[in-house]
Amino acid sequence: MVTHTRILFISLLLILETNWVNLFPQSADYFDGKVINSTTLHPVPFATIKLKNNQLGVYANAEGDFKIARNVDFQTDSLIITCIGFKQSSLAYKDLNEFNVNRVLLVPVVYGLGEVRVVAKQKKLNSLAIIRRAIRKIIDNYPVKPFNYIAYYRDYQKRDNNYINLNEAIIQTLDNGFMTESVSDKYHLLDFKKNNDFPRMGISPYYQMNKSSGSENLNKSIPDAFLGDQFGNELFILMVHDAIRNFNTRSFSFVETFSKDFLFNHNFSDPVKIFDNNLMLYKIEFEGKHLITGDSLYVTGAIYIQPRDYSIHKLEYLCYYKTRNEASKKMFNIDVEYGYDNSVDSLMCLKYISFNNFFRVENTGDSSYFKILDSYLDTHSNIKATVIMKFSNNPDPVSASIKSNFEVTSGKKEIKINHIQVVGNNIYLRLNDEDIKGRKDSIKVLVRNVKDLNGNIVDKRKSIELYQFRELFVQEYNKHLPLTDSCYMEYLPLEKNCISKYSGSHNYWMNTPENIKNNK
Repeated sequence: MVTHTRILFISLLLILETNWVNLFPQSADYFDGKVINSTTLHPVPFATIKLKNNQLGVYANAEGDFKIARNVDFQTDSLIITCIGFKQSSLAYKDLNEFNVNRVLLVPVVYGLGEVRVVAKQKKLNSLAIIRRAIRKIIDNYPVKPFNYIAYYRDYQKRDNNYINLNEAIIQTLDNGFMTESVSDKYHLLDFKKNNDFPRMGISPYYQMNKSSGSENLNKSIPDAFLGDQFGNELFILMVHDAIRNFNTRSFSFVETFSKDFLFNHNFSDPVKIFDNNLMLYKIEFEGKHLITGDSLYVTGAIYIQPRDYSIHKLEYLCYYKTRNEASKKMFNIDVEYGYDNSVDSLMCLKYISFNNFFRVENTGDSSYFKILDSYLDTHSNIKATVIMKFSNNPDPVSASIKSNFEVTSGKKEIKINHIQVVGNNIYLRLNDEDIKGRKDSIKVLVRNVKDLNGNIVDKRKSIELYQFRELFVQEYNKHLPLTDSCYMEYLPLEKNCISKYSGSHNYWMNTPENIKNNK
C-alpha cells in the first residue's frame, strides 16, 4: 500500500524520453528530424510522421526526435506530421536536408471552454462524469476479442544526458483482449540487438526489493519506492503499466486499479477542447490528492477523451519528488496513446507506450570508497590474540568502537571481542584467547556500519543516478505473420530469450516504428 514516505509500484511485480538524434548515429540511410512547438519552441513528444502516399511512417520520441528512411521511391511523396493538440503540418520529402536536423514546427490548437457540459440522455456531465463514463465504456471501445500487433521496442538508460545500454527489438504481441489481464498475453521476439554504437555499462536488470544496502546488493533501487522487475524483462515491466489496458487490475501508484481508484485519488480541472486532426477531444488535467501522495511527492498529468463515444485516447502521468533546495526531480513518467484502427473493427488500439523511472545503482567503478585494505590475526606472545585491520581511510572512532559492528566467528562458534582500539587507519580487535584456541586458521570477521571520518560506510561504493527508459511503438495490427520457428517470450531479460523466425515479404526495421517496404 502507498504511504506518505514510500510508494509501492504495483504491476504484478509494478512503471519514459529519448533523444533520437543522439540515440542513433548519423547515417546515410536516414534523415533526422525534430518536431517543435511553434509557440514555446519546446519539443513535441510522440508526434506521428507519415508518408502521405506510401502510408508509412514513424513516431517522434519524447524529445520530438525522429528518423525517416531514405528511399528514392519517396521522392515525390510528402510527410504529414500530426499530434494531439496541434495543427497538422506537411513537408515535401524531397526538401529533407541530409546534413542537418530537419525542424518541423507544429502550431498548438487549444480552445478553453471553461467547464464543458455535454448533453447526453438529458444529463449534464462535468470532468468527473466524463471520466467515469469513459472508464465504463472501455469494454465497448477497446477490443475484447483476441488480437495481435507488431511493434518496435527499445530500452536504455540515460546518465547525465548521455544514453547507454540501448537495446532494440521487434515484438509480436498476442493479446487475449481487454477482459483479460495483460499478464496472460504472449509475445514473440522477432529480432533483438544491442546497439553498440553507444556506450555500454554493466548495470543489473533487476531492482532491489528490500531495504538491504550491503555491498553484495548491486541491483537498481528507487528511493521511497519499489518496482517489480518481472525477472529482468523490461518489456514486461512496460506492458503491465498501461493503466487503460489493465483497467481492472492494479497497475502503478497512484492510479492503482484504474477503474476503481483513479477518480478518487486525483483532483481534476475543467475540460479543455483540443483537436487530433479533425477529431475533437477533451483534455482534462489532474493532480494527485495530497492525502494520497503525501508531503514528499507531487503527481500531475492529463487524460484525453473523445466525447462522442467516450473513448480514452491518451493518458499522461508524471510523479515528482518534492525538494526544498532544488527543482523537483522526476520519479517516473508514463505516456500511453490509443487510436482507432480499422483492422480491429475501428476499435481503439495502442499506438505507443512509454515509461521511464529514476533509479540509483552502486557505482562498481568507484575505487575510492572506504574499504579494508588488509587484515590478519596477530598472536604475538606479549599481547592477546588480535585481529588487525587496515582501512583506506581513518575510521570514525565512535562507529569503530561499537562491538556489534563486528562479528568474529570460527566455524559456527562466535568469538568474543574483549576490547577495540582505533589507531590511525587501523582497527585492533582484542579477542578472548580461550575462544580461539585451536581455531586460529579459520577465523572470519564480518564488518558492518563502520564509517570513516567523512561518514562513508565501509565497503559501500558511491551510487550513481540514472533514468531507465522503455518504449514500444506499434507498427501494424492483425497481419498474418507465418512463423517458421516459434517460441514464446519467457520471464527473462530480452537478450536471454529465444527469437522466433518468420517467412514472407514482411521486413520490419529496427529504429523505425512502422513497417518499411523493401528497397528495390
